[in-house]
Amino acid sequence: MIEAGQRLGDRLLYLRTPQLRGDDVSEVQRMLSTLGFSVGRIDGIWGPLTAGALADFQLNMGLGGDGVCGGHTLRTLQRLVRPLGDASVVAHITERQRLESAGGQLAGHRIAIGEAGGLEPVTASVRRAVGRNGAEVLTVHHPDWSAQAAQVNRFGAAVYIGFEVKPTAPSISYFQGRHFVSRAGQRLAADIAERLEPMFGEMPTSGMGLPMLRESAMPAVLCRFEGLDILLECNREVASAVAQSTRDLLVTQPSA
Repeated sequence: MIEAGQRLGDRLLYLRTPQLRGDDVSEVQRMLSTLGFSVGRIDGIWGPLTAGALADFQLNMGLGGDGVCGGHTLRTLQRLVRPLGDASVVAHITERQRLESAGGQLAGHRIAIGEAGGLEPVTASVRRAVGRNGAEVLTVHHPDWSAQAAQVNRFGAAVYIGFEVKPTAPSISYFQGRHFVSRAGQRLAADIAERLEPMFGEMPTSGMGLPMLRESAMPAVLCRFEGLDILLECNREVASAVAQSTRDLLVTQPSA
């Protein structure tokens, strides 16, 4: 859980297990990104990318490069940060570069499909549909979405799609935090929703900070359905929609 009450400067920030989380982490990530040191997403999690970016900053400033954000490092960051524009621009560039590495086709690239329990038939159908387009597919079955995200990150997926059934209206979510919105995730969610609405009715999309979305290193969406029966009835159609939307995301790159 993100520790929203953590004030910048109240504690040392460094790489550890479990990873440090909080608004103070987000603020350091924002400053590093503004200065051109890429942390990936500004997600409030002190992971390897953030630790590496801080160490690079310290080395550039002659601060030793130990990767620990203490008082001296923090004051140096604050002194150097200027109104250089939206820090999330760096994160968007990183996300676009990850997608552009797919080279216009799924062959040879990795897609992750996840579910938290009871949806094995659905993920199996999606796996087959995406695999027919040439992708290498990882299917993850685990009730803990954070554990799923960690496994998907190790796999090095280009895209991560999750499925779950909840007693609420169908919806599709993508990552949105205080300083970053996954534009690729937003596009993927909208595209999947458009393809699924003839079967499930209106499927609103929204940005959220759920662990599955926040902790994955790649564009991710979570597809929520109201009931299992209709989802299983439309299993093949859902798989086809997800496969086509994923291909379109990786093949068709926007100019901005």
